[in-house]
Amino acid sequence: MNHVIVGLGGTGGKVIRALRKLIFQEFRSEEPEGVPLGWLYVDSSDELMAPDDASWKTLGVSVQLPAASQLLITDANLAARLDDLDSYPGIKPWIGAREQWRDILNSIVGVTLGGQKRRLGRFLFACKADKYREQLQTQVRRVQAGGSSETTFHVLCGLAGGTGSGSLIDALVQLRELFPDAQRYRVLVYALLPDPYPPPNWDTGNYHANGYAALLELNALSAGAWQPHDVLGRKGRLALVDPFNGCYVFGNENEHGVTVDVQQELPGIVAEFLYQKIIRARHGGWPTLARMENAENGDGSPETAPASRRGERARRFLTFGIKRVAIPEEEIAEFLGYGFARQALLALAHEHWQEALGYVEEPRPFDAGAFVRQKDVQQRWALDDDHLLMNVPILAGDGQAPKWQTLTLEWETAIPHFKSLVRELDRTIWLDELAKYCQKRWDEDFRDLGVTGFYETKLKARKDIAREIANRIERELANDWRIGARGLDACARLVAAVIELLDERHAQLGERIARARAGEDEAQTRLNQNARDWAGMGVFAKLTGTPASLLDAHAVYLQELYVNRTRGVALRAQQQLLPELIAALAELKTAIERAAGSLRTALERFGQRLEQRLADGATATGSDLRRHLIRYYDPARVREVAHRLGLDAEVQRGQAAGARAALFGRFGETLRFADFNSRMPLATLLDTLEKTGEEAARLAHASLIRTPAERVLGVSIIERLAERFADDAAARRAWVGELVRQAGAFTAFEPLEMHRSAPGIPAGTPSALAKLTVIVPKAPAHADFVAALKSDFRGARSGDVEVIDADGGDNEIVLVSIVNLFPLRYLKPVAQLRERYERRLNHSGDPARARLELHTEGDGAQLPPLYVASPEDIRREGLPYVLLARALGVLREAENPATGEPEVLLLGKDADGFDNPPLALGRTLTESWAALDLLKLDALRAQVVQLLADPGWRHRERREQLLETVRACVDAVRLERGDDRQDAQYLRFLDAGKQAARLLKGEER
Repeated sequence: MNHVIVGLGGTGGKVIRALRKLIFQEFRSEEPEGVPLGWLYVDSSDELMAPDDASWKTLGVSVQLPAASQLLITDANLAARLDDLDSYPGIKPWIGAREQWRDILNSIVGVTLGGQKRRLGRFLFACKADKYREQLQTQVRRVQAGGSSETTFHVLCGLAGGTGSGSLIDALVQLRELFPDAQRYRVLVYALLPDPYPPPNWDTGNYHANGYAALLELNALSAGAWQPHDVLGRKGRLALVDPFNGCYVFGNENEHGVTVDVQQELPGIVAEFLYQKIIRARHGGWPTLARMENAENGDGSPETAPASRRGERARRFLTFGIKRVAIPEEEIAEFLGYGFARQALLALAHEHWQEALGYVEEPRPFDAGAFVRQKDVQQRWALDDDHLLMNVPILAGDGQAPKWQTLTLEWETAIPHFKSLVRELDRTIWLDELAKYCQKRWDEDFRDLGVTGFYETKLKARKDIAREIANRIERELANDWRIGARGLDACARLVAAVIELLDERHAQLGERIARARAGEDEAQTRLNQNARDWAGMGVFAKLTGTPASLLDAHAVYLQELYVNRTRGVALRAQQQLLPELIAALAELKTAIERAAGSLRTALERFGQRLEQRLADGATATGSDLRRHLIRYYDPARVREVAHRLGLDAEVQRGQAAGARAALFGRFGETLRFADFNSRMPLATLLDTLEKTGEEAARLAHASLIRTPAERVLGVSIIERLAERFADDAAARRAWVGELVRQAGAFTAFEPLEMHRSAPGIPAGTPSALAKLTVIVPKAPAHADFVAALKSDFRGARSGDVEVIDADGGDNEIVLVSIVNLFPLRYLKPVAQLRERYERRLNHSGDPARARLELHTEGDGAQLPPLYVASPEDIRREGLPYVLLARALGVLREAENPATGEPEVLLLGKDADGFDNPPLALGRTLTESWAALDLLKLDALRAQVVQLLADPGWRHRERREQLLETVRACVDAVRLERGDDRQDAQYLRFLDAGKQAARLLKGEER
């Protein structure tokens, strides 16, 4: 069987979201094998449609609908359509007064939403009805691709709003017009009644009244009493057979008075019901369900008008209740997984393992300052003097050793060569030539640029040099973090220690520069003295060995001079480089701290999630059986298992490594902290750790928790119940009995309506047929216990109980209560909705505007009522027809020939023009209204409507004559009552006369 789930408005979207989460949690896939599913979500708000909406995530994976399964109906130019209605034949017949629409549209600020105005919701839907049909057909083709054509449509909506409630009728009729075969294409509606006591700001005026108006239209549609206009403008009114097979109607309070939250809980409950119907029962089958939804277990024909077979109150309505006795597998798995995720985060943050505690939330002790002062670390990170004085290349493409040497070696290597060159020259110019060679090296040849040129060039690239050094440090730290050698806090502390070290060095540079300057000055003094000694030599001395010794001394002094001078330039360059390096490292530290902040936030989130799980203190025997979910488990056992797994060093180190691999795998070979921050938003971090944590927790549980008594995952509910009740049959029967007694529908029934008897209500026809279905997982190992349990369920109530054996779902037993074949008047909440509806109409100040907002077409008067009229209702509704019948001449006052008493008779003819038997309505005209009952009212109304439809009575002048006769009759009653204008009897006739006038003018139907 194929299934297409259609969500209308916010309620429909929330149910779809909950159902897709359930499916993914069970199958780790968005579509279970063998169950083709199509989806279509229609709304005027895109609140739930964003691709990155975190509320669609489960187990770290988003189950958001693709664009092809979303239809946003808000971007329609409604004002332009109103200005040119003749061009929109699908809207013109039902849209209503243009002036009222101007007021409605002028009140809209921003995006046009349904706004609790049902006709506005229909207006929006009508503008996209063709797109709705197109997307619906696409989904049907997709699910039918497997070969089977039979498809069930599940249409989900709330009745209180404007979009879902306003688009429901057209969504149904367009669907059925596309797929008219009700046997091959079943249509089921799931309609949520308005919350009796909604949260503040939910009710903006029409909230409850919308619900009743929607029920009036659903009822009329099913009863065949109303054919809506085709919003596509192609077929006029759409007369459809079986517009829907069945309509579930439910609220947020079950028949035992237990209330659930409409926003948070109820969508999940409806999703669970759909899950059981669509997914879980697909193998064992659930044939009785289909029969009930098709009204095949009884008479599904509507209650009729009293004197005709015209349908008035449809009986294709159902309600449901669902109760699950479940070991909360997903919650337990989440609890264990969140614990694992938190341990992985602690490893990432601190990498501090303690045998008795696991990974702890405190830094691992170590001396970061001593570490960064180690010689090999400084060389590796280019923080030693050779790198910072630029004796060793840092940037790619710089010279390589031995081309670059330390500053001392640079001159120690060069000057002996210069000495050898000058020795070949005339002795008299040795010192001058040696000085020239040194100056040339200073100016031009030092590293091909000269000292000043070299360092000026390097200083232009100081940002790049600083960045490269910071990158070297980051690469090592990030890799250590990646492989689990360091926690993130250690990385931050090391960078802080480097910054502190560089600050110290920067503070010392002034003194070092001064020492280099002093050394330069001292060497210069010696050079000057040596030059004077050279100048003072005699001819004989210059011809002997004295020049050689002076040359050697001069070379030494030049070397000292240029080494100190070069060092001074290098130190001044370092003085400018270090602030850039400190800034780059500060940026790195900020990136690390930002990443650490993400880890802290993630730790808080997982801590909160852990607190929320297992927080209700549920135990195997202590759960509230009134709730729809009875969580059958021992929280203490779960916490004990979590604690045990959390202290297993091998498991936790392994799962932390798996978490790191999942997190860092997307960064390739090189991890940068800034990239982590930009490409690992908090949501992705949480999702990844949630997914890996749960997977690791399940694996660890499977491998380490071996005995059945200790296991908390993969546990059979039958096994746990057998542990509890195997030796106590009485306790088992009592528990099952209370469970069944509390398994009720999500609405309450009104006994007075259920037992009402009146014309048009089929006598002896069963209605509100209830069935309890219990879905029990197969458990061959506990066959005897299962047999006894089934017997207990069958004997727990006198009604119809069936037990279905199901494959899968070993952790739960599900009870589904379904009641079908009832008119809407049976439901208690409907009475409150009717009262709110009538109050909205009678106290709005503008009833016509209120009716336009509440009803998708017309004013609601064309729709049959949901309730059998009370005697007072019959009289109030019938009196205008009494007046019209008298004016038309079919109501005559005469004398009874047998008794001589006066009587009022209704005379009429049948369809063939023959006289009907006279119908007595009382002794006098003023008493005739009191004698009306449903049969007489139906006959009276039918006679008047038939006559007024005759061409002879359509002319305005003839209708004015009728109205004048009605006025005279009302005046006669006033005179009869002593000309008392406050007389109750006269006021009844006065109101009825005004109603008759509206009927004659076509203002009422």
